[in-house]
Amino acid sequence: MTKRISARLHFAGEEDFCQINVHNLVKGFPLHSHDYVEIVIILSGHAEHCINEKLYSVTSGDVYVLQGNQEHGFQNTTADFRVCNVMFRPELSNFPLEKLKTMPGYQALFVLEPARRRDREFRSLLRLDSAHLKEVLEKVTRLRHEMEARSPGYDCASQAYLLDMVVYLSRLYSRSSENSTTGLLRFSEAIAWMEENYVRHSTVMELARKAAMSERHFLRMFRKTFGTTPIEHMINLRIRHAEKMLLSGGHNITETAYACGFNDSNYFSRQFRRITGMSPRRYRNISKRT
Repeated sequence: MTKRISARLHFAGEEDFCQINVHNLVKGFPLHSHDYVEIVIILSGHAEHCINEKLYSVTSGDVYVLQGNQEHGFQNTTADFRVCNVMFRPELSNFPLEKLKTMPGYQALFVLEPARRRDREFRSLLRLDSAHLKEVLEKVTRLRHEMEARSPGYDCASQAYLLDMVVYLSRLYSRSSENSTTGLLRFSEAIAWMEENYVRHSTVMELARKAAMSERHFLRMFRKTFGTTPIEHMINLRIRHAEKMLLSGGHNITETAYACGFNDSNYFSRQFRRITGMSPRRYRNISKRT
């Protein structure tokens, strides 16, 4: 039976957003799942990581992300197998997610690879050389020290150190020259472009061209990853940004619609109601009261 681990019970404090463990897993680790994000860094040795009933061979320098609620465990480990787990709760972090999502490497490492594993498909790996692995471990050490020392301001410093690590790994992914990562990285470039250019009215053909794919293959991969079409995804991006503009209180509904890429405020209102369950006006009024 798979063990279910809750962040509320597993983390040192109820308000802690991050925890770091380093293990010597000579005998492997049983199948389990959890409700937090985990960055896995293989420090030495070799093993098989069973994720959603599929085996992946992992070795020193491999870095990958588990987005939570994925059954996984290590088996067939070598005697020198060591792994570092950087675990965090995104809901308690202050990360600039809108900015991170415009990075192709972030999209590949933190969004696309975990999504592909849900379908038990082949997953490309970010594999660090010794110099980059050493740099990442130095970042882990600084983060761990902050979390354990709990000096005044540790929560701010630890968030900054973890964000620094996330950005660093995302950049390394973008610079990866491994043939196995190229296809996924090109796809992630198209997704990141959508995040940054959500106000533009792009066609599927244009997006497929950015991903260096045929339209058919791009649509199939997009739907498998996000469970929707590129156009619907773009509409959701616009509504997400519209919600933030309405919360700020500095724009009326028509201004919000045009600023978020809608050419018709009535169409914007219909889409907003369809996605959020309420009209833009009601959403803004409720937000003012709260």
